[in-house]
Amino acid sequence: MNSIRQLVESSAIKYTDIPALKWTAGPEIMQVTYGSLFENVAKIRKGLSADGFNGSHLALIGTSSISWMESYLAITSGNNVAIPLDPLLPSEDLIDLVQRSDSEGVFLEESNMVLAEKILAQCPKVNKIYLLNDFDSKKKVYSDPKLHSISEYELSKYDANHHNRISSIKTLKELSDYVDDVPGNEGDDTAMIIFTSGTTGKSKGVMLSQKALISNVESVEYDVEPGKTLLSVLPVHHAFCLVMDYLKGFSLGTTICINDSFLHMAKNMTLFKPEVMLMVPMMVETIYKKLESVSKLLPKKMVAQKVFGGNLKTVFVGGAHLDEYYIDKFAAYGIDLYEGYGMSECSPVISSNNPTTHKPGSVGKVLKNAQVSFEDGEVLVRSTSVMKGYYKMPEETAETLKGGWLHTGDKGYLDEDGFLYINGRVKNLIILSNGENISPEEIENKLALHKLIDEVVITGEDNILTARIYPNQDIINKKKWDEDTVKSELQKVLDDFNRSQPTYRKISRLVVRQNPFARNTTRKILRQKALLDEPA
Repeated sequence: MNSIRQLVESSAIKYTDIPALKWTAGPEIMQVTYGSLFENVAKIRKGLSADGFNGSHLALIGTSSISWMESYLAITSGNNVAIPLDPLLPSEDLIDLVQRSDSEGVFLEESNMVLAEKILAQCPKVNKIYLLNDFDSKKKVYSDPKLHSISEYELSKYDANHHNRISSIKTLKELSDYVDDVPGNEGDDTAMIIFTSGTTGKSKGVMLSQKALISNVESVEYDVEPGKTLLSVLPVHHAFCLVMDYLKGFSLGTTICINDSFLHMAKNMTLFKPEVMLMVPMMVETIYKKLESVSKLLPKKMVAQKVFGGNLKTVFVGGAHLDEYYIDKFAAYGIDLYEGYGMSECSPVISSNNPTTHKPGSVGKVLKNAQVSFEDGEVLVRSTSVMKGYYKMPEETAETLKGGWLHTGDKGYLDEDGFLYINGRVKNLIILSNGENISPEEIENKLALHKLIDEVVITGEDNILTARIYPNQDIINKKKWDEDTVKSELQKVLDDFNRSQPTYRKISRLVVRQNPFARNTTRKILRQKALLDEPA
């Protein structure tokens, strides 16, 4: 395959009557088949062309939903470029990204009409807003997959000369009579632009081609029978979720269940009873801490049934380092964890463990469409999945893509069996005056295993190591500890750690945080904000 269009059309034929997506609407579980889903995608694609969008950039601002996914596929299976944006960003940041991405249209949740007016007032290139309506389970159009249509999409036209007041509203259903389709982009044509989280500096728009995405989907070695259930819990604008949950899932004919909120993840695991999931380490750690609170007298099979729904067998983990400690712990509940490694700039997977080839502690073997090299310990990647570059940022592109190699900014190595290990970030290294380089992640991963530590960030100001810790509030409340006791108990944890460390790796200062660290929507701690919100 060479394009998302080919993937979509192939899956529509092979898996016509299999449920493609499931989601909750009140107390009901709704679904749409592959055949119906991709019929809707084609209607929206034709409607976009009829509205004048050909070769355009179209932004998507919303949470995971069937309307979001249908719109994304309509954009990328046609001749336009999708710009998935983080809906939790402040409005001024979203407006900046809409402008910087040169978006001409925006798909937006109906509940965010205030943002719609701001976009149209401040983004002169945007002339249309498509509303991603919430689904109402009482409407018959959604009670039967065969009747599912796109009639719930509404296009709101604003007239800037009339103070952005709605001048007319129509639905894309009105455009569904168009029979003229558009050819799909393919090969090196840009499919989407993913903006990096912006944890350091200005966020960059990663341009991913049609072929880069498809080659990533095809190179990840994982196969299941059509109809297997996958629960998608990661933010849909994130490359890991979008490519591996959805595009990979669609290619295999899986039934993808939409998790409507991170807060509902536990409930939805028991509701949808998934067999496979993608997670970030924080989710694994959170679930495990809850498992640890369960009585040891209960059979693990019973606990797994209650917590995971009873069918979960496989969890792929990415986005950050997973301590191998959790692999054995989850295995006791009949669940295999497979850690992988990637970045948006590589569409996104670079390496992965899988059911047939895996080694705990590693991030797996490099995908068949990629190769790695090392420069001063930094992982360099060459792959058919590497980005075209950063949108309108030639200097940053040249710095990251040197000599045909993607410079990841991660430190790592290959072992004798060809498994890749990641042991820190180049840009996060703490360099002490004695010349010693400290990888803060290595220390953080060890300390985070202690039950009293909920979150930890190691920093290196004043030429010493400082542990900034947000303690486990459940333990504190249960034991009724005051602030002095909490600090004393945490210091004991650090003292135990220091006893086994060389002098330059000893932690000399403790800061007890009153609030959790700020995170982005992929649940990574924003390290540049680690010094904020600390006790006086």
